[in-house]
Amino acid sequence: MILCAWTIVGLLFTVQEIAVAKVHGGHVSWVLVGVIELVYWNVWAAYTPLVIGLAKRFPLTGPRFVSHIAIHTIASFLMAPLASVTEYFVSRGLLELLFRITDPGAPRPLPTFTGGVVSMGLTGVITYWLVIGLYQAIHFYHAAMERQTRAAQLETQLFHAEFENLKSQLHPHFLFNSLHTIGILMQENVDAASHLLVCLGDLLRTALERRDNEITLQSELEFVGKYLEIEQTRFHDRLKVHMDVPPDLLGVYVPSLALQPLVENAIKHGFSVDSAAGRLEIAAHLHDGRVCLCVRDDGPGPAPGSRLRFGVGLTNVQSRLKQLYGDKSSLELTGGDGRGCEAIITIPLRSSHEDPSPHRR
Repeated sequence: MILCAWTIVGLLFTVQEIAVAKVHGGHVSWVLVGVIELVYWNVWAAYTPLVIGLAKRFPLTGPRFVSHIAIHTIASFLMAPLASVTEYFVSRGLLELLFRITDPGAPRPLPTFTGGVVSMGLTGVITYWLVIGLYQAIHFYHAAMERQTRAAQLETQLFHAEFENLKSQLHPHFLFNSLHTIGILMQENVDAASHLLVCLGDLLRTALERRDNEITLQSELEFVGKYLEIEQTRFHDRLKVHMDVPPDLLGVYVPSLALQPLVENAIKHGFSVDSAAGRLEIAAHLHDGRVCLCVRDDGPGPAPGSRLRFGVGLTNVQSRLKQLYGDKSSLELTGGDGRGCEAIITIPLRSSHEDPSPHRR
């Protein structure tokens, strides 16, 4: 591909030089021009992988932009004369061979060393920078396309998260229990029943309207809080919730609809199957510059020797973490010492709303 591209460039320059000479009434040997141009540009075909390698090693982006510019400037002024010298000796050898075969006695209009190297030197510098520029343009294009693809995937992931979350909330069993609890409260405490009904409406509305891939931890905890209000009312005194979240972490950004599936999983497996009272803990802390979100329960826990498996909700969260942060994130589910279970989300620390691209390395 590279050889073909440079050969086409050489042919175009050959045609151009011959056409210019004819326009000005001059005459040039097409053999001389063709050999010089084709050899020169094919020398650059051989050097192109090296230039691309330098472009990858010293990209014209990032904090070292100025030093990389200096490196490429030096490389261009070294490679340009080297390409010209290579072209001179190769083309001269080919021309002597061609003239000897076609017309041994005719004068040989061979290029001079000084003229050939000097005239092609500046062209070589320009060529070097054109290759660098073309590589950077292609690189930026692919990066932009990759970001668009990743954004589309994230949007799809968020849609599925919203759908699964909404489907969970709209589950007949959940709605029946919630409405049943509200119905009982209506006979005992109208204000409490009204408040619970508002919580249920807010929960469903938020699940439907939320569109951002990331929100602040405070917003996520507020959403989880509405869910827990309904569940605590349903479980009465059996479900105790404790939150251990430092105030300085409330502004960090976390994946939208990430904690609720973990809380729902803990309640479903930790309390729904056990009549005893239990404790649910939601915690957040920093570890090695990353944010750790933990949901723990002290329910019966997994059976000894059993394997912990992700359901649809946790699998969806894990997939979205991968899309958002790549290998910089994780979701772990571990069993306690014979009792309880703990789910831990680990993500990069981010306190501003920016593109969390996993490929921005």
